[in-house]
Amino acid sequence: MFNESCKIYNGTVLEFNCEVHSMTTWRFSEFRHWTLLQSRPKIYLNITCKGGQLVLTHPINAGNLTELRIRDCLNITGMFAKFEEGVLEGSFATKMSGTLRDTDMTLRILEITNSSYLYNTRSVLQHSDWLQRLYGCMTFFPRGLRVLKQSKTHFEGDFDGFQDLPVGNICDYNRLEVYEKSVFLSKILFFDYESENEIFYFLRFGKFKNLRVANFSNMNLHFIPTHFTEYNWFRRFESIEIIDLSHNRIKEIPYLRNPKSGVKIILQHNNISKITMTLIDKLRQVYGMLVDFSKNRFSCTCEDEQETILRFVKNKIEENWATPYRFLGNETCSFPSTLEGMTFKSLDAKLLCPGIADPIPSNTAQYPNISFIILIVLAVVALICIAFMFRREIRMLSYTRLGIRFWRPRRNTAKEYDAFISYSTLDESWVLGTLCKRLEKLRLCLHHKHFVLGACISDNIIESVERSRHTIIVLSENFLQSEWCLLEFRKAFHQTLLERKRHLIVILMNNVKIDTLEPEMKHFLRTHTYLKLNDFLFWDRLIYAVSDAKFQSSEKRKHLRKENSLSVDNMEVDPLKSDTVLTINNSN
Repeated sequence: MFNESCKIYNGTVLEFNCEVHSMTTWRFSEFRHWTLLQSRPKIYLNITCKGGQLVLTHPINAGNLTELRIRDCLNITGMFAKFEEGVLEGSFATKMSGTLRDTDMTLRILEITNSSYLYNTRSVLQHSDWLQRLYGCMTFFPRGLRVLKQSKTHFEGDFDGFQDLPVGNICDYNRLEVYEKSVFLSKILFFDYESENEIFYFLRFGKFKNLRVANFSNMNLHFIPTHFTEYNWFRRFESIEIIDLSHNRIKEIPYLRNPKSGVKIILQHNNISKITMTLIDKLRQVYGMLVDFSKNRFSCTCEDEQETILRFVKNKIEENWATPYRFLGNETCSFPSTLEGMTFKSLDAKLLCPGIADPIPSNTAQYPNISFIILIVLAVVALICIAFMFRREIRMLSYTRLGIRFWRPRRNTAKEYDAFISYSTLDESWVLGTLCKRLEKLRLCLHHKHFVLGACISDNIIESVERSRHTIIVLSENFLQSEWCLLEFRKAFHQTLLERKRHLIVILMNNVKIDTLEPEMKHFLRTHTYLKLNDFLFWDRLIYAVSDAKFQSSEKRKHLRKENSLSVDNMEVDPLKSDTVLTINNSN
């Protein structure tokens, strides 16, 4: 029995402190059965593993259990255990056939520390419908929780968390006040995207009306989750007070749209290294919201408008928005070594820019002429260096201009389409009139032709991205104004992370400024190669990037050219619904 390994404290609250030892199995279902026979208003359960196995069956609910804390359990299993008849009794048993409401579940605090879940992707997907029926949405956690903390936890096996679940109903976590997902433990020694993906999917598919504290510290994050920077983000987080992103790898503070007064974003111990005028302008725009980026390793170098920056870090700007940043005066320089350890309030322009006032020494020494042989050797070395530096361009132009294909790694060709083109319909004339004609030899997936009429737009987007070897994003100002286009980008970005291949190809139109993009998109552009429309080798780069499939036969290329031509000529666009509706002329 479970209680043989537990110490029971019988007071106002019935509290169990249980230990799981080696070669033993502790079953939550037995504890659930026992609590259903009790009439105590509150029950606390603390489980500490010292080896052994914890079988934590869903739903995580047991009688009047209100607090559950699990520590050091490195082998948590039993997510989809079958419930035998007679195990559940009373009103709760009747709920198992339908969806559990928040009022049906008494658990309010769930804390899991230094533990791992042993889940299998195949098993999870097989039982995902059951999980959705049980909780009313696609989640692992009771929706009535007030506190959910996961520290030093991760998934074992081939399951990576929420991103492996099928998309279900939006989860209503309106009672949740504190959410913590901290201290990232990767299954591999180097950084992967498991932490970013799990946080992304939990926040994207949930409602958090009463969430006050969100703790994502020490999670190897490279940027602030977009759920806190997108337009009108505060409507989903009405009560948020603290967003803790300390001890991550964030290098830049993005433009925070529609700042919410009284919110504190903690960015201590990240990779923010410079204080520039751009950063000062961002902080001025979020007046009322505090961004604490102290305790970073700052580089004290000469910058443009150095006088204004010094006034800011030395607390000499007498404006209300600058008052919360008086902590900067006591911050210290980490670089260069000559200024290491100096506080910001002790800096001045001479220390930061010592060479500006010094005259540049002239050097009129004449070097002797170099012999002709040395010139030839240097020229040959230079040609070899140039060929090495531009080897990619040489290989690309050899293919696009001369038809000579050098060896390239084999890509995934088991896809129905070569590329899915994502664009705003306001850019349709260029896409269909120019882009599609240039790529007429490829199998293209287009909105107006391959989206299933009557189906949900988001389902069409997901299916099109997954069925294509590449997704080509036509990134323009019109694209950024469309929610459906941004959804297409996020799905394609996610597909790139899943496949770990060059899936997403971004075409940057001339009117787009990278500094104004969302952090998630800006992060992609800074870590991946993208194409600029004004690049004189633009078409060569694009054709070379997407043409890594086997060559089609001449008859198939003719068929594709005809098919693409028909898809362009037979399309009519409803101008009143430019981002969502495409009307197809079926006269042919």
